Amino acid sequence: MREGEIINGYSILKNSTPAGGRGEISFAKKGDKEYFIKVFLSPKYPVDGSPGSSKTIAEKRKRCEQFEQHHKKLNDSIATKCTLGGNLVYAIDFFRSGTCYYKINEKIDVSSIKAKDVAKLPQDKILIILKTVTHSLKILHDLNIVHGDLKPDNILIKKTETGSYTTKLIDFDDSYFSKNPPDYTEIVGTPDYYSPELLEYVKDSGKCGKGELTNKSDIFTLGLIFSEYLCGNKPKFSEKYKSVAESVAANNEIVINSLPNRIKELINSMLLKNIEQRPDVRQVFETLKSSDILSWSDEPKEDKPDIKPEPPRPTIRISGNLNKEDKPSSHTTDKPTIRISGNLKK
Repeated sequence: MREGEIINGYSILKNSTPAGGRGEISFAKKGDKEYFIKVFLSPKYPVDGSPGSSKTIAEKRKRCEQFEQHHKKLNDSIATKCTLGGNLVYAIDFFRSGTCYYKINEKIDVSSIKAKDVAKLPQDKILIILKTVTHSLKILHDLNIVHGDLKPDNILIKKTETGSYTTKLIDFDDSYFSKNPPDYTEIVGTPDYYSPELLEYVKDSGKCGKGELTNKSDIFTLGLIFSEYLCGNKPKFSEKYKSVAESVAANNEIVINSLPNRIKELINSMLLKNIEQRPDVRQVFETLKSSDILSWSDEPKEDKPDIKPEPPRPTIRISGNLNKEDKPSSHTTDKPTIRISGNLKK
């Protein structure tokens, strides 16, 4: 895309720049509004006169039509639940011009608090961010849509004027409907944030079919992000593996930094290899609402013997002269006196 070029009524404001290897991005203007615009480098629609046999052209066009229908269905579904300026920054226009496909998003401020800086915030502020991220993802999962490329870079975190925090999910280029992912050759995503099942699917190992790629794949990735937000890093794993997903897939232990028991148990459950044993997004959100989720009060306390205070001992006070050598006369008045005070009950 070149500055000044007009594409489907959108005027390109500056030359485009690469975006992840599969597209280029820029900004465009239509009417009095500015937008974010992305051109996909693949697939390319074979227009009339394109090289290739009629069979090859027909196959390419079919693939392009499926690509177009997939994106339009996703965007239309999200639009039923969201409005512009909401938690999900979705495409408001998707079209083909010539051989290329384009998507249009509202233009937003993409500056965000980094994951390493989130970990430095007070825990009550981190909890707000965890809840808002989960709520944003819940909107998507309620539509039976898997984000497919969750990572801190695709979660925009903003501090509000009141001192609270809001989040927005962006980049749904790798999203798909649960149990219906694209062909493994078309999945890109970010390997460091893969779930074990997505890793096996992309490897085409035969260990994971399309039906196993569900919303629970996002839950695994969300567990990794929670670890980064709370601890400043992902869970630790053996150096023989390349990612947390690979370690979990191999049944190797992963270690999360010291956290209160409740939140640590939640993250561990999100990172389970068994898809069925992971919580869904509703369960994650409900757990985060627990008042003691970040409390250390549930930690085991050191056992101490049950020591009861001793009852007060009786006090004996003796006054007078008890010297044996003294022999008091019959009229001596200085006789020893014994006074007892205290509890003498058994």
